[in-house]
Amino acid sequence: MDTRPKLPQKAFRKEGEDFDALEDRKIGNGSTLKFGSQNQMEMMRADTGDVFPRPSSSHADPLNWVRWRKELAFASLMLATATIGSLKTMFVTVNAVIATELNSSYTGAAALTGVPLIIGAMTGVKSQILSQTIGKRGIYLVSSIVMLLAAVWNMHVTSSYAEFMISRIFQGMGWGAFEALVGGSINDLFFVHERSARMNAYNVVNMLFLWGSPILGGFLSQSTQGFRNQIMVVNIIQAFSIVFLILGAPETTFDRTTGATPPAENAPSGTPFKLYLNTLKLKTQHSTRPFSITRAMQPLKALYAPSTLLTMLLSAPLFATSFGIAESLSLIFTSMPTFLFPSRLGFLFILPLIFSLLTYTISSYIIYIRSKPPHHLSPSASNITLGVSIPGLVLAVAGLLSLGLYTEQALMPTIVSDGSGSVFALLTGADISLKTVSALFGILVAGSVVLTYASTTHLSCSQSSTAKASLLTEGTRFWEQMLAGIWTIGMPMWVQGATQEGMTMVMGFKETAIALAVLSVVLSSSVGALLWSKGREIRGVDARVLGRVEENEGEGQGQLKRWNTGDSFMDV
Repeated sequence: MDTRPKLPQKAFRKEGEDFDALEDRKIGNGSTLKFGSQNQMEMMRADTGDVFPRPSSSHADPLNWVRWRKELAFASLMLATATIGSLKTMFVTVNAVIATELNSSYTGAAALTGVPLIIGAMTGVKSQILSQTIGKRGIYLVSSIVMLLAAVWNMHVTSSYAEFMISRIFQGMGWGAFEALVGGSINDLFFVHERSARMNAYNVVNMLFLWGSPILGGFLSQSTQGFRNQIMVVNIIQAFSIVFLILGAPETTFDRTTGATPPAENAPSGTPFKLYLNTLKLKTQHSTRPFSITRAMQPLKALYAPSTLLTMLLSAPLFATSFGIAESLSLIFTSMPTFLFPSRLGFLFILPLIFSLLTYTISSYIIYIRSKPPHHLSPSASNITLGVSIPGLVLAVAGLLSLGLYTEQALMPTIVSDGSGSVFALLTGADISLKTVSALFGILVAGSVVLTYASTTHLSCSQSSTAKASLLTEGTRFWEQMLAGIWTIGMPMWVQGATQEGMTMVMGFKETAIALAVLSVVLSSSVGALLWSKGREIRGVDARVLGRVEENEGEGQGQLKRWNTGDSFMDV
């Protein structure tokens, strides 16, 4: 018997017959699933993400969980995401202090963030593969504990650069394994029409702590314990995060690839507290699957899929530049003539935080307006998201060039002569406007946020299935983190390299800013035009590279299709 879902057929209304009657199906947690005409109507609206995917009849299916349980799991993941954002930018205001304390170069101090970013990107791919077999909960807990222990070790390192680096590498491994699974858990927990709000919340939390933590971190680093104070604060939050993950984030992986909806399960017996504790196991019968080499290779194949590489070239250079400049601010502004302390450096991140949140809100709202009915059925709907990347590119490049030129003009020594043939270099810059520096850096960060959001949204919207879009999005994130790590290490080297050619450091900063701006404009404009004009052909190559991607939405639910409403029960 063919159990695949069929297209809704035309229904004829007869007097006295109720075609809107629903069949009630009880599931294990006592709630009721509705099937019948109403469910067909909801399936008809799958284009707009109203009710997709259709849950199974199992009480263990995360889509069937009660609302408070879903939101608690989501909040637990967001708290852990907040600590990860803080760990990434924890040292941007104190890199010069760390370099002095550990007797290393400034590039070596910046590498304490750059190397973990690179390691974290690699670990994230392995985490995706491992989660296919054992689920996500165990990985979340292990990675969070590793981050906490490594940060505690980090806090007690006083003079050994090697120990400091190793502890940071373990932190990078932890946050890489954790971050790679958050998007998948959101897909596990929520229907398609609910995911957008949660992904926006996730992005806001990420930005808030990524660019906001240095503000508080710089202030905390002014005390006698220095930067170790902010590590201690992050450790306290991380400890609470682990408690929330243990008690509030059950396993969300649920295998729906078996085809037909399984029969309803019997409701488990026991007290509510005991039943809830039973859901907190590291793995369940629905979260584990036999190892498949085909499935395991797909995250690796996604790394070199054309859409992944092109999206990375579109957004990653400016995203990485934002990280690189953030890690170089301590190099530029803690030396003569500004001599900024960590707290003052932290203030430079106020406007980047505000601008990034503001522009993200505006761009996400524009994309929402242009992608809701009736615009969602337009063939060019996915290109609307790509068009939003244009103002992002303009903003980021303008901010980058202005920051480089203004800093060089404000801090460049003035050459004067005393009239007798003697020449002097007068240091200027004591009156440099830190508000202007913060604003220009904020424009760069805001533009890179818009560019990254628009390009990844285009990537997701242009794909025919959720699983394929998730693979390509994670592949793009891998390259973004890799490039951010390389830029973080490279930026101080490029800035300081100018001194070996007879230039000052601020001149090196200006030259680096100009070079990166030109690179970003050439790459982003070329790739954007290619994605706009050849999107269909590129997606065809993606399909050949990835092969058959197994959906975890139940049979027949992997494709978001526009139903032929002309022959449906809507036509009565």
